Amino acid sequence: MRGLSFVEAWAGSLAGAEPAPPEALRKRGRRLRMTALVGLSYGVDLAVIALFWRGGAAPLSLLPIYAAAAAGHMLVFGLAQRLGLSERAANPHLTGLQMAWAISLQFAALLWAPALAGYFLGVMFVIFSFGALRLPLRTALLMWLAASAAVVALMAFLPLLPAPLPLGSPWSRLGAAVGFSTLLLRCIVLNFRAMALRADSLRQATRLAAEAAEARRRASRDALTGALNRDGLLPLLEAELARLHLHGAPCCVAMLDIDWFKSVNDDWGHPAGDRLLRALVDLLQHHLRASDRLARFGGEEFLVLMPATAEREALDIAERLRELVAASPWPQVAPGLRLTLSIGVAQAQRSEGMERWLARADTALYGAKALGRNCCCVAAAVAA
Repeated sequence: MRGLSFVEAWAGSLAGAEPAPPEALRKRGRRLRMTALVGLSYGVDLAVIALFWRGGAAPLSLLPIYAAAAAGHMLVFGLAQRLGLSERAANPHLTGLQMAWAISLQFAALLWAPALAGYFLGVMFVIFSFGALRLPLRTALLMWLAASAAVVALMAFLPLLPAPLPLGSPWSRLGAAVGFSTLLLRCIVLNFRAMALRADSLRQATRLAAEAAEARRRASRDALTGALNRDGLLPLLEAELARLHLHGAPCCVAMLDIDWFKSVNDDWGHPAGDRLLRALVDLLQHHLRASDRLARFGGEEFLVLMPATAEREALDIAERLRELVAASPWPQVAPGLRLTLSIGVAQAQRSEGMERWLARADTALYGAKALGRNCCCVAAAVAA
C-alpha cells in the first residue's frame, strides 16, 4: 500500500495536482536545502579523491563512479522532495534511505580504492552526523550496528588497511590534510545546522504557545465587548468559592441589567445597541477595582465579581456604578441618550454552590426591577 501511494503521488504530480499550501512548500524547501548540503558534501569528496588520484593513490575510474552515484543521490531524493512525493513517507526527509545510499557508496569506494579506506570510513562520521538530525534513536542505532558490522567484516577478511591513508607523495599528503580537515568542517556545519533546527523548533514552539494562549483568551472573552464571557468567568467564581470554604474570605457578585435596552435597539437600531454595550463595558472597566472582574452574562446583562468583598461594601460599589452610568452621556451611541442600570448583589455563602449563588444575585436583580429600576438590591433583602 505504501508503494502504491508513492506511485499515486507521482502520477498526481505529473497530472498537475493541486498546488501544495504555503506551509507545506516551506517545509519542502527546508528539505531541499538539506539535500543540497548533501550534494555539497559529495562535491568536497570528489575534490579530495581528485587530489589522491593526482598523487597516484586512487584510480582515475573512481572519480566518474563516485560522481555518478552522487548525482544519482541528488536526482532521486531531490526530485522526490521537489515534487512532494516524499511527503507520503513517515519521514519526509527520507533520512534513512539517504543514509543507506551514502554509506553504500562509501563502502563501494573503499573496495574500489582500498588505500583510501581511512578517508571513506571518516566520511561515515559526517553521514551519521547528518542522520542524527532526523532519525529516531532506534533507527540510527540499527544503522550504526549495520555499518559497524560491515567495517568489522572488511577488517577481518580483507587486508585493506595497512595504514590509515597513503602518504607517499606530496599530493597524497595534501589529500589527507584536506580530507580530514573537511571532514571536521562538515561535522561542525552539521552540528550548527542541528542547533539551527533546534532554535527553529523552539521558535515554532513559542509561536504555537502564544497562539494557544491567544486562542484561550479569545475563547474566554465576549467577541462584541471584550469583557469576559461565561466560560471565562465561571472558573474565577469557582476559585472564589474555594477560598471561601478554605479561608472564609468573603466574596460578592453584582448582576447588572440595562433598563429598557430594547428601546435603544428599536429607536436607533441594533448597531447603536452594540455601540452602547461596548461603551458601557469601557466605562465600567475604567471604574472597577483592579481585583474586580466584569463579564457579559448574556444580552444586556453583566456580572461583576468582587473578591474579598462583603455585602455592604459590594452594595456601595454597585451604587457608585449605577450613579456613574445614570450621570454619563452617550453621544457615541445617540444624542441625548440616557441610560440606567438595575443591579442585584449577592454575597457567597458556605452552604451553597455557584448556581445557587448566581440564582440569588439574579433574584436580587429582579427585586431591583420590581422597585422601579435604576436601583440596587441585595439578595438578603429580597429573601427577607
